[in-house]
Amino acid sequence: TKLGIEYLKKKGYKIVTGTYLTKGKFYIAGNDEIRLANIEKFLLDPAIDAVFCVRGGYGLLRILDQINYEKLKNIPPKILIGYSDITAIQMALLRKLGWVTYSGPMVASEFGNNFSHFSEKWMWNVLNKHNTNLELINPENDPIEIYREGKAEGNLIGGCFSLITPLLNTEYIPTLKGNILIIEDVGEPVYRVDKLFQTLKLHNVFEEISGLIVGKLSDCFPKNSTKAFTLGDILDNTLGKYNFPVITNFAYGHVKHRFTLPVGGKIKIDTSNTKIVLIKED
Repeated sequence: TKLGIEYLKKKGYKIVTGTYLTKGKFYIAGNDEIRLANIEKFLLDPAIDAVFCVRGGYGLLRILDQINYEKLKNIPPKILIGYSDITAIQMALLRKLGWVTYSGPMVASEFGNNFSHFSEKWMWNVLNKHNTNLELINPENDPIEIYREGKAEGNLIGGCFSLITPLLNTEYIPTLKGNILIIEDVGEPVYRVDKLFQTLKLHNVFEEISGLIVGKLSDCFPKNSTKAFTLGDILDNTLGKYNFPVITNFAYGHVKHRFTLPVGGKIKIDTSNTKIVLIKED
């Protein structure tokens, strides 16, 4: 955490840190009341321009229904960047307030931990170039793959797969209708990945979305494909009757070389020339 804070200071930013940055109990960084108070304090403080999350883990699902969204409606949208467990609050802020937040690297996980040049470049590109169309190009030695051809355009909705599914049919998930869903995850065994896809199917998500981007499902599938279903098997089973474009192996997720993405931002897919483009904001 200290190294990550030093990274931001060297970039010229003044840093204010949360009360329980290095404390907590078990897998929660402080009790729910304290964490809730910290989140609201930083989001509401006009002197703070951006909130950089330190790490993921678990705990935001516990307090989504306690955040004072009515109070937050009275302030301009604020930059919030993080991924993994942070997906939960990103979904809620988009649904409740229309805020576009950023799924990207975090202070302890990346900034202070041998920050990848690819990830660093794309983070600042996306944060600083709101008025530019940005084509997202995977690392040279790790190209994106096309599961199904097609074109789609819409708002980019998603993040960590296992944080999206608990929000389905709640008041904390943005509309998926006509939009592009992006998913990624880490350390989920194959049967749980399958369960997550089946959950989307049972909630009719595939009836609504205009496109699907599958990022990295790290440490989810065994190297020996005879031991379990492959991603292709699961996609065949759940997506067979639909015709929206599907891209896989996108450089996004719990990986060293990853894009930063605007959750709720406009995005375009065109598999005919293998392009994924973030569309400039109005």
